[in-house]
Amino acid sequence: MLERLKHLFKEAIVHEHPANVNNVNDYEWFSTQEGEKIGILKSTLTEKEKQLLSIFLTPLSLATRPLTKVESAWQRFVNQADDSELRLLSNHSPYYRFIQFQMNQASIDHEHFYEAVEGLFPENVLLIWEQSTSGVIIEKKQTEATSPLPFTDLIDTLASDFYMTWRVFIGQTHPYDEHLLERFRTEKYFFELANTYIRTKKVYTVADVLPLALICDHPNALTIQRSLSFLTKVDDDLIETVKVFLECNLNASLAAKKLYMHRNSLQYRIEKFIEKTGIDIRHFQGATATYLAILLSDYLKQKYS
Repeated sequence: MLERLKHLFKEAIVHEHPANVNNVNDYEWFSTQEGEKIGILKSTLTEKEKQLLSIFLTPLSLATRPLTKVESAWQRFVNQADDSELRLLSNHSPYYRFIQFQMNQASIDHEHFYEAVEGLFPENVLLIWEQSTSGVIIEKKQTEATSPLPFTDLIDTLASDFYMTWRVFIGQTHPYDEHLLERFRTEKYFFELANTYIRTKKVYTVADVLPLALICDHPNALTIQRSLSFLTKVDDDLIETVKVFLECNLNASLAAKKLYMHRNSLQYRIEKFIEKTGIDIRHFQGATATYLAILLSDYLKQKYS
């Protein structure tokens, strides 16, 4: 049977371990009854031929096919915090960016999801799964410049295509050096914090999480909270309104839209907060202090509840 397939597909078929194939993702992979792996170039296969082959061969998805050496190295890096295999590889990109994600359901076709993600990025990417609902997109970059991709729009597009919701942490662009694992683990910690304490957003960056990271596990957190008596002068509904206003970059129109209220009603609540607390959240210093106080209060409530 294999000889017939080789005759039909000629140079489009490979009959070797996927780890030895450089462009492994360009092939559809199948397994014979004996467990042998064969790959056929996707560009030469019609959908009908793929269906016919699936009758007497077992299709291998990204989740089931053997990993390449590069994928195996990155999987150890992501899942086991071990960069020993990665350091043995050659031809590293000068820079990398890690985009972590967490989705709400596990019934995603991993192969189709990877193809959709790959088509959204201008440069090469790898997708490493941690669990069935979470993973890391590894973006290979040639320069340190961070491309201004419309991540919110991209996330909405994929969510719509795959009928799911997800949260994403957009990491910074890092040089490939001996500190790369340490930087990744820090960003992984940032994403865990965001997923736990900042549930109102679906796209996070370092700027969103850093204030919370500075607050968490601070030895004097409870003492600092007790000294922030201005928060006790307003009720929880007003605090939530102010929090949304601050997270909308002091944009009253956007905040009112998110809160489903009239802009004048929002302005009234902001003025009420300023009157009761004496802190003007319409300016940078007041907004910063108030936002940090609210983050600290929310963090301690969840920690000790």
